[in-house]
Amino acid sequence: MLTSHLSQPSVLKPGLEMMGWLALALFFYILTFGFADEVGSFAWGAASWPRGVILTIVIGAVFQFYLQLRQAHRLKSFAPLSEETPEDSSSEPPIDYRRAIGVFLIPLVYLLALPRIGFYIATPVFLAGFIYYLGERRWGLILGVTLFIYGLVNLVFTKLFYVALPTGIWPGFYDFSNWFVTAIR
Repeated sequence: MLTSHLSQPSVLKPGLEMMGWLALALFFYILTFGFADEVGSFAWGAASWPRGVILTIVIGAVFQFYLQLRQAHRLKSFAPLSEETPEDSSSEPPIDYRRAIGVFLIPLVYLLALPRIGFYIATPVFLAGFIYYLGERRWGLILGVTLFIYGLVNLVFTKLFYVALPTGIWPGFYDFSNWFVTAIR
């Protein structure tokens, strides 16, 4: 039967994940129709940047699905069949729910702190902390990746596009952020 291979866990889980991302992308795409058609001198309109991000999400979801299917196929073709092991047994490691919850909570805390502390202070702390939380322990690499991403975002948004990133509202954080923006512009 043609659909019998679709019920296997190695295909079903990545397929559901891809469908979830595609549904989310479709939802966001529908929301972009509420944006203004034209914005000043920008010919493509206000919806073009969000639609570009949505397209990236779609491409990423499809590519991730492809990679997961390819990996599942490789594991299945090289795995020896044993009479002791049932065919449907899962070889996936157990899910660490604390780590999974942390992966969602840490960016949420970052987003809640961003308007108060400001982008210029919160972002390097968040990046370094999140990379460390994900398991990287080499401080040189953590610092290098953090500085690269932070520098690239500052170059693109603050220096090239003059986008006003949150400077924070708490005393001290606001003053430092304004000094930093003035220094890099």
